[in-house]
This record gives sequence, structure tokens and C-alpha cells, in this order.
Amino acid sequence: MSSCAINQKAQVEALSKFNYDVESVDQIRLAGRDIDSYQSGGAASLASIPGIAMALLRQDLPLEARVNLKITNPTSTLTKINEFKYIIEMAGKPLFEGAVAENINLSNGQSMVVPLTFSANIFGVAKEQGFDKVLNDIFTRKSNGFFALKIKPSVKIGGKNFFYPGYITVDKDFGKSVSKAVEKGLGQL
Repeated sequence: MSSCAINQKAQVEALSKFNYDVESVDQIRLAGRDIDSYQSGGAASLASIPGIAMALLRQDLPLEARVNLKITNPTSTLTKINEFKYIIEMAGKPLFEGAVAENINLSNGQSMVVPLTFSANIFGVAKEQGFDKVLNDIFTRKSNGFFALKIKPSVKIGGKNFFYPGYITVDKDFGKSVSKAVEKGLGQL
């Protein structure tokens, strides 16, 4: 095996040892409205009910957000991520798939924040799981494994992307990470 092939294999293996943390979540919108506009004084806002009702009647309940993912390299291997795919799962089912084509070069101890945006119609999952449960999990952001974030990073070798075999679960309790990130942001106001 050549030294180049060994280095490339080390880079792919290093990807599984990286720390992937949700730094913050912003621009959370449900049915076209900012998520915070649905609550007033810790309870559901009556003004929000018609918007959700219309979305349910149309069978189109869009959920949008931007997740700022912090990637840290704790290994001694300089690793270059060329692109990665990501999946956001809701109740164990893929809700949204996306990709980030950004060159990320991380030496030992270096970090970088990468924004992941998503927009998905959650009507089908909400119908299957129960609208009350889904909306409660979204509004309270206190779900237990309801949302999960998984990524599949790649390294470029000889002009071709080689993806890590399988997805790496970044956050099994993504809903709780969203809640912490939102609370952290509110605490800085």
C-alpha cells in the first residue's frame, strides 16, 4: 500500500473521531411563521391556530431551520473534508437530506462551523406520530430522540469524493440540542 493510500485511509478513519456539535439553530419556521410566534407567555398563542389549521388542511406542514454544526478535529491527522451529506430524521424516518460542498481543512484541535439548512413537509410524519405529539415536541423542543442529525463526510482522493462508509450520528437527541441552542441564544439577549 502506498503512503498516499495510507494517508487517505487515515483521513477517512479520522472523520469518525471528529466531534460534531450543534453550535446553534436559528431561523426555525413552522408553516411559514417564526416558531416563537406560536407561543405567548409560555402557552400556545391563539393567533397561531388558524395558520396551523390551514397547513393541516392543505396537508402541507413545512418545517424550516438553519443548524450551525461545529466540527472539531481532536486527532493528530490533518483531515480535509471536501463534501458531506446529511440527514435529519424525525421519529426514526428520514425527513430531509442535503449536502454541503465546502472545503474543510482541519488540523489537530481546529474547529469550523458549517451551516446546514433544511426545509421539509412534516405532515406525513405528524399524521403518523400524532399531530399533538409532533407539535408539542416542536414547540417545547424537549423531545426524546424525536429528531436525529446524521452526516456522511467525504475526502477527495485523486479528484474523486470518497464518503465515509455509512452515516455518523451527530446528535440522537437533536430536538434537545435545538432547545439548548435556542435557550443559549435567548440568554445572550
